Amino acid sequence: MNGDLIVVDWIHVFIGLGLGAVAVGLSYFNGFRLERDITVGIFRSVIQLSILGYVLVYIFRIEAIWAIVLILIIMTLIAAFTAKGRIKHLYPGAIPILWVSIAAGSFFALAYITLLTLSDPMALSPRYLIPLGGMVVGNVLNGVTLAMERFRSELKNNRDRIEVLLSMGADSSEAASESARSSFTAAMIPLLNSMMVIGLIQIPGMMSGQVLTGADPLIAARYQILVMMMLLGGKVISLVFFLKLAVRKYFTPDHQLCRELL
Repeated sequence: MNGDLIVVDWIHVFIGLGLGAVAVGLSYFNGFRLERDITVGIFRSVIQLSILGYVLVYIFRIEAIWAIVLILIIMTLIAAFTAKGRIKHLYPGAIPILWVSIAAGSFFALAYITLLTLSDPMALSPRYLIPLGGMVVGNVLNGVTLAMERFRSELKNNRDRIEVLLSMGADSSEAASESARSSFTAAMIPLLNSMMVIGLIQIPGMMSGQVLTGADPLIAARYQILVMMMLLGGKVISLVFFLKLAVRKYFTPDHQLCRELL
């Protein structure tokens, strides 16, 4: 123990990895074929989080705001390339669209919370900006990845209907509106489900962390509310950006569906 905080040693981490082994075993014996992805995910999580722990010690000492912004930009670039690696069917120019979409929602939501809502110089320190930025970028990444896969699938499954709408005078945005709506809904389901049960059967990560370190539960709850609004706003903005840009990729300037991309 360290005060009221339980100190986690590497032996505890090693024992905790047993749950990962259970997940791999269940996937294998049930024929789900996700053993490799789960194993890679466990390995990367351990390595990346361990490195992050050491790196944050130095990052938290940074005072130059430009350096913090640069770190956040790098985080969004990594997110864009991560999304690319998780998507099976990519169209030309996908990386710029992914990055613009992820960065737009993430930076707007982060700026809104730190500059307008908290309006405290301390909120611009790396101790606040980096963890909050990581939360919103990770959340947006998941949403955009889901939307990209779903949008292509919706266009492919409904291409005959879409081309009928185009032949009747609808523009690309109108013809793709139903596909965009389905993609947006699918991408929002995980966050909306979380919002419905938060505080009832789920105590979210940031609030749990603050409570475990001895913070006032009421203050921790207010922080978590701000975080949820940041995640919600950032995700919606990024999804809107992505779907608007994706329509331009899947349709020609003359409002014709690019079947070769499907």
